[in-house]
Amino acid sequence: MLWKLVSANGRSAQGDEPSYSEFMSRVDDIKEVTLYLSPNSYELTGEYIQPANRRFHLTVPKEVVPDLLSQLREKSVLIRVKEVRTGDWTLILLNAAPLILLLGFCLFLMRQTQGKWRRTGVAIRGSPRTGIGYDLHRLEEGRPLIVGGIELPFDKGPVGHSDGDVLAHALCDALLGAAGLGDIGTHFPDTDPKWKGANSMLFLEHAKKLLDEKQFAIEHVDAVVITEKPKLGPHFPKMREALAKGLGVGAEKIHLKAKTNEGVDAIGRGEAIAAHVVATLTSR
Repeated sequence: MLWKLVSANGRSAQGDEPSYSEFMSRVDDIKEVTLYLSPNSYELTGEYIQPANRRFHLTVPKEVVPDLLSQLREKSVLIRVKEVRTGDWTLILLNAAPLILLLGFCLFLMRQTQGKWRRTGVAIRGSPRTGIGYDLHRLEEGRPLIVGGIELPFDKGPVGHSDGDVLAHALCDALLGAAGLGDIGTHFPDTDPKWKGANSMLFLEHAKKLLDEKQFAIEHVDAVVITEKPKLGPHFPKMREALAKGLGVGAEKIHLKAKTNEGVDAIGRGEAIAAHVVATLTSR
């Protein structure tokens, strides 16, 4: 019995263990009692008048307690009622044991599940990171129009230090921004002659290399190109393939849209082309 090991005040207890009938036969000899409440039964401890300092302990059913307390009050016995033995750490630990076991079992299941994911090749990834990119180029006659890594049949093309691929440039900025790695101007300044007329796919390949070094994976790219002419929709499949190849991802991760500027400003007048891109990354 726990009461033998530790008493309410933390000291070892010595005393009688009378039956309920024996206890009731000695009600006149009771000096004080303490009733400890529990879900199914009550523990009763206390001290006799004679012999002095002799203690007792017994467990009583809940249904007899009202009558028991009535008789004790008639005998002017000092009665205390407590819900928990604050000094009985053994009892507290035993009551907490089911919760401790449950928490341990939950941790075990989590470790097993994580191990299963790793064995089956399912990646446990960090929070997603998002970057935005924007680029705009003036259009001039007689220059090739490169958009999304492919050349389109048109009488105008972008003015730029490299090939002026507005979609690739905006995509590069979005990827670098999501990874916190600066922008395209930081890595490929237009003051460096080696990038004069460079294929913008080289920029994307370099950005992908930087992402790999930082353990980032490309999850999704959503882009919109704004131009009055030419119609871009028929060329989207080839653009997606070219961009996906440059980034080393599946074409299904590249989503493209086209808009006009409704005749407003330089884009609306056919004097410029622009692109907006949002890229989503996750850490590996």
